[in-house]
Amino acid sequence: MSGGAGARRASERRRASIAPAMGIALERRDVRGGALGAVRRAVASDLGARIASYLLLLLLWQLVALYEDRFPDPAEVFGFLWIEVSAGSHGGVVRGQFLEHFAATLPRFGLGIAISMALGIATGVVIGASRMAEALFKDTLLVLLALPAIIWAFLTQMWLGLGDDAVVITTFLSAFPFAAVNVVQGVQAIPRDLRRMSTAYGVSAYRRFRHLQLPAVTGYMFAGLRFAVIIGWNAVLLGEWFSASEGVGWRSRYWYDANRYKGFVGWVVIFILFIVLLDRLVLVRLQRRAFRWRDAQLSEVEREAEEVDLGVTGA
Repeated sequence: MSGGAGARRASERRRASIAPAMGIALERRDVRGGALGAVRRAVASDLGARIASYLLLLLLWQLVALYEDRFPDPAEVFGFLWIEVSAGSHGGVVRGQFLEHFAATLPRFGLGIAISMALGIATGVVIGASRMAEALFKDTLLVLLALPAIIWAFLTQMWLGLGDDAVVITTFLSAFPFAAVNVVQGVQAIPRDLRRMSTAYGVSAYRRFRHLQLPAVTGYMFAGLRFAVIIGWNAVLLGEWFSASEGVGWRSRYWYDANRYKGFVGWVVIFILFIVLLDRLVLVRLQRRAFRWRDAQLSEVEREAEEVDLGVTGA
């Protein structure tokens, strides 16, 4: 009996000595789990995922530069960009000219996009609202969609020679079909009963456009605008590559012809940064502002749905 009691006391002492160590280990595991969970949540968030993707791209870029001598590494490219933006010296008489060439490109780009959107909206409404116009022109739009911007850059250079006209027309012809096709889809998405009712009640073409077609196609217009901006930006660069003596496209070709690949890659980085910032800081915010009434309505509906769900649950 005394031996059994001694064994039990010894076992209890061992458990008592082990318990604090186990508690510390569990606390450490909870801390590690909490830290890992915080890291996972940060990476899974929208901002964290973007930052992680950018870091991954930089890493891949650096790895490619290590194995390919003619491909510049990020440090060389960003060093070139600093000289180009700050109007520093690239050696000899060549200096950075970022502002001059960007200022030459933006008016051409803006004019081409404005013309493509104006004509694209008008064409899309006509084709979407008229079966005859759809039969005549829809296949033409598909052909225009299939033609890449580089084809228009070649053709406009042959037709118009060097100058701003060729660049603006290249931008317009490349972006126009994307704007028009999206508007066509928006008009055709209007319920047929509403269109028949407006015809039966003799609603004028102007009121039909303003109160029926325009609100229905606004979302499609913004989608067409974003496509047109992206395609038009590519087109204006190609147009300047072949038909201009200044501008972003011409400057990138200058560095390419000079075998200064860090200059060429640097301007590619500028192309990408500009279109990403334009989309995120301008187009997305403009779209949210234009549709804030719809978002407010959706929020109200969601609140009502939540109230109904709570009432059902409480019942």
